[in-house]
Amino acid sequence: MEESAWISRGNIEELSKLNPKKYDAVFIPGGFGAAKNLSDFAFNGENMVVDIEVERVIKESVASKTHLGLCCISPILVAKVLGKLNGG
Repeated sequence: MEESAWISRGNIEELSKLNPKKYDAVFIPGGFGAAKNLSDFAFNGENMVVDIEVERVIKESVASKTHLGLCCISPILVAKVLGKLNGG
């Protein structure tokens, strides 16, 4: 959390507090962080498990038609959550 605040130069809150309905878009960063911290894709490949809060945010964003911005490897999180990857 401290490093995230340092990088963004702003206040950081727990993901569990995010309500996608309050925003025009939700952006999910890519890279090794998404593959290792937002899921376990880095270790388990297509049999990965997506972090429960990330899964909730994705589902609520889709349900509320909140735009999703996805970078690098992060689209694989949405594919897994929506059942488009390995039976999801």
